[in-house]
Amino acid sequence: MRRINKLTSLPSFNGKNYKKCRTWQCFHEKYKDIFEETRLQILIDEQKQQCGYTEIYINDERDSHIDHYIKQEYSNVLRFDWDNYIVATKDYDFGANYKDNIYKIKKSEYKDIFNPIIDNVEEYFYYDELGMIREDDGKVQKTIEVFNLNDEYLQERRKKIITLIRGYKNKLSNNDIKLALESSGFKSVVNQYCKEEH
Repeated sequence: MRRINKLTSLPSFNGKNYKKCRTWQCFHEKYKDIFEETRLQILIDEQKQQCGYTEIYINDERDSHIDHYIKQEYSNVLRFDWDNYIVATKDYDFGANYKDNIYKIKKSEYKDIFNPIIDNVEEYFYYDELGMIREDDGKVQKTIEVFNLNDEYLQERRKKIITLIRGYKNKLSNNDIKLALESSGFKSVVNQYCKEEH
């Protein structure tokens, strides 16, 4: 997980449109073009095609959805708030769907986890050589738990990237490694291992 630099919302995403809807489903159905444009803008321009929670690279937009970081049922005000939107992968084993449907985050727990929209999460996460996030900090541990960020699949993907970086180390500069792995996702893992001396 890493910090998402939110941009200004799209001109088409304005109060006149969505205020006609009281539910997210209404907005999704009635303003489908605006909804899709919103998802793509966030995914490409704000998140550089990576899931906002897991950092999986998303090259097929159909594999993603707009997640309300703070669930809609906890705040009507944030239902149509651009700064509450994170594009996430459609996977129930980790990420947004895990947070909402498996873990079932409670309103009171948001204070105990990192928000990638406002927190510099990358400063707190350390990825070991096996692709596991290691940290004793309680907020890091709770964030890992809520989003299931140490899922075996995620660990294995991160481990493969770390192995690639190690293989490139004597052949390429850190910048060239970052460029070569740009569409592999897991930018915070790449950044961490391109800083370290091996």
